Amino acid sequence: MSAEDAAPSFPERVGRYELLLPIGTGGMATVYLARVPVVGDVHREVALKLMHPFMQAEGRESTVSLVEEAKLAVRIRHPNVVPVIEVGDSPHGVFLVMDYVEGDTLSGLHRALRSEDRMLPLPIAGRILTDALAGLHAAHELKDEEGHLVDLVHRDFSPQNILVGADGVSRLTDFGVAKAAGRVNVTSSGIIKGKVAYMAPEQALGKKVDRRCDVWAAGVVAWEVLAGQRLYRLEDQVATLLKIVNERPPRVSTVRPDIPKQLDDAVADALTMDVEQRISSAAELRRRLVEAWKAAGGLADPHEVGEFVQATASTKIVARREQVSRVIKLRTSLARVSTAALALADSTTPSVGTARPGSEDTTSAISASGLEASVRGVHPRRSLALPLVLGGVALAGALGVGGWLASRRPPPKAEPSAAVTPTAAPSATPAASVAPPSAAPTTLPAPRVALKLEANAPIQSLKINGRSVTVAEPTRSLEVALEPGEREQSLRLEAVAEDQRKASASVEKGAGGASLTFAEKKKSSSGGRVVGDSAKRPDLPGLAPTPYGK
Repeated sequence: MSAEDAAPSFPERVGRYELLLPIGTGGMATVYLARVPVVGDVHREVALKLMHPFMQAEGRESTVSLVEEAKLAVRIRHPNVVPVIEVGDSPHGVFLVMDYVEGDTLSGLHRALRSEDRMLPLPIAGRILTDALAGLHAAHELKDEEGHLVDLVHRDFSPQNILVGADGVSRLTDFGVAKAAGRVNVTSSGIIKGKVAYMAPEQALGKKVDRRCDVWAAGVVAWEVLAGQRLYRLEDQVATLLKIVNERPPRVSTVRPDIPKQLDDAVADALTMDVEQRISSAAELRRRLVEAWKAAGGLADPHEVGEFVQATASTKIVARREQVSRVIKLRTSLARVSTAALALADSTTPSVGTARPGSEDTTSAISASGLEASVRGVHPRRSLALPLVLGGVALAGALGVGGWLASRRPPPKAEPSAAVTPTAAPSATPAASVAPPSAAPTTLPAPRVALKLEANAPIQSLKINGRSVTVAEPTRSLEVALEPGEREQSLRLEAVAEDQRKASASVEKGAGGASLTFAEKKKSSSGGRVVGDSAKRPDLPGLAPTPYGK
């Protein structure tokens, strides 16, 4: 098995927190859904951000970055900012703990809607934006112990960092590249921090930045929500940077002429390349958007947003709940087997040393294997069979322990008799006790068959014989678990690329892989800008029919 095919593992515990499953990963750390006991069997769910091991090995700068994030975020107390509860160090590395927000990111909502050819309703979009801007302004207004502004700049205000909860409240998160007075704008290697597509011109040039840098990023997010597409879609980051620093962004009205002028003006004033002419604060941009949104039907209330999130992200939320339930049940079963085995061992062979479960340094490859799909982007149904397999392995292991312990018991004393052979009884005992484990594997379910796909463009959504397959992130290489009935038939694949180009392919029965070829991009008649099939917009009222990509 290659390293690429190996199931990832992660610690079962970090400090006092039990890690359940990974829910997101970035360049510096992975975020896990975790829980911590409160009273008795009552647990509180949290999001735990744990630095990658290779980042810790690279030196002190990465560790300091995560600690600095915690120092900034833990002091921001606002309903529209995800609070940091704790920061600590463990044998597995530096970690910080945040409130867990059940819901989805703004970018995740767009992906879910795009797979169904739907748009984010304008009142919902307005409420999400204005909530996030309220949180951003609270971060900008952070003061030190002496009451002085720390001049915090988030530097990564983007759809990926706006969490929209099932409670209808949107919250800003991830201050990993935030900058306060006295902190440098670039790393020691000169790499500018932040997502390229949302960088202000001064940030892209590596110049000194202030809160107006975040106002620009908020303007980009607002532009994309209103236009229904990405403002900067170039795949080449260098070309994107050059475009940002040299070309004034087009007005939203050039893409969507029917939006109210007040909204068009507010977004344009946030995207002014001259910093001195730009809207000066997130609070001012929020005020103007709230006022302008009245002409577009007004803002939705939190209850409406909550209902929308629960309906749109229900598949992801339910799948995550099911995964968590399976992990907890599996670990509970393993703990009971271990406890029973230890109790039996203590009663029969007290001198034998046995490792106790629950050690903080124990690495739970078992729980991670059952969640491989959440990290590698494999269809989540693939992971559902694994707990059954692991349960069978645990049962076999328990029977094996029982048989081993039985074999360790001293044989019964034989009555004096000339017909008794001293070596006969002991030799028969282990054979009888070890027999059950060999039969256990016959009850294991058949492994799922995976279909490997390769494409010439990132796959955004996929259907197999009409069945929708969840694609966690756009990717050119994808491994999909087939349903039992699909193994015995030919398959029809229908895929949509990140830029909305479409492709289809037929797969013969029993084939292990397939290739998807998306049509070459077409060039528009104005300016030679490369566009996809999404450039053909139907004449419909409301937002543009194609949501923006990731």
